[in-house]
Amino acid sequence: MIVNKTRLLKLLEWSGVHARTLLPLGVIVAFFMPESGTFFKPAAPYILALLVSVAMVRLDMVAVLKDAVQPRRLVRNICLALVLLIVTPYCLHSIATVSGLQESLQTLITWYAVSPPIGTTIWMCVFLGFSAPIAMEIVLLTNLLAPFTGPFMGELLLGAEVPLSVMTLSLRLSAILFGGILLAVLAKWWLGDETINTYRGRFDGMATLLMLAFLVPVFDGVSAMVFAAPLMALALAGLATALNFGHQACVFIAGHLLAVARRKSSLPDGTRSVAVVSGNRNLGLYFAALPADPLFSLFVAAYQIPIYLTPMVAGWFGDRAKK
Repeated sequence: MIVNKTRLLKLLEWSGVHARTLLPLGVIVAFFMPESGTFFKPAAPYILALLVSVAMVRLDMVAVLKDAVQPRRLVRNICLALVLLIVTPYCLHSIATVSGLQESLQTLITWYAVSPPIGTTIWMCVFLGFSAPIAMEIVLLTNLLAPFTGPFMGELLLGAEVPLSVMTLSLRLSAILFGGILLAVLAKWWLGDETINTYRGRFDGMATLLMLAFLVPVFDGVSAMVFAAPLMALALAGLATALNFGHQACVFIAGHLLAVARRKSSLPDGTRSVAVVSGNRNLGLYFAALPADPLFSLFVAAYQIPIYLTPMVAGWFGDRAKK
């Protein structure tokens, strides 16, 4: 029993250290897994709640909230949250409509845009050595607002295309997000901040393994859909990658323009964190909350590619920036 526990702890630490490599490999392995007939899909909400919990447990929520309510930071964070959850969905939906994209693609883009940043972006920023406080504040604020803004914006932009009522969708999203936050609060009370800080590497490993576990329900049956419609799958992968890395690139460009306007040689503090947070949205929330839909399932699976590549790509750019 002691040996098994020791091996498990070593596995957690090893997984956290090698996350950059494990996450992209996990996508490849999940793609070739045999189909189970949506057997694993009911596990998706629970895995997501645990992911939220692992991301939030390392936050000193009282300190984060205390810092976040400082007038200047509060205005900044509210503006960023509104841009991410309200302005961006409206702009992307308008662009998709003007471009004449199919309604099905407009729906996919809208669900992406109304999704809050995924909680593990906090872990990504810490892991990559980016500024963590701004990532923590934005993720916490947007995830608190998302159960209310997401369904509202979805119905406003998509109308009859939304398969659930605003209230039902809000309740399902709230159960996942607030359930994860509650678990984090209980874990902090039970373990204590000192223990959590001491074993941060193990929590990195837990986040890595949970992200890999989430691939199982997401990729269930995806390989068959890809082989049946390879061009559609390729198009969705391109769309998902463009949305994720396009958001990150826009934040970098905006930061560079701001630096030029201020006549400074370096990007504003937190630019890299805001880029990672803005591009990596928790589309899995709607995968878990909405009724099963083959096209949406394929898009969610395709969207895991840029998410799981972010630590590798952002880390590479971060390493080059340091040099």
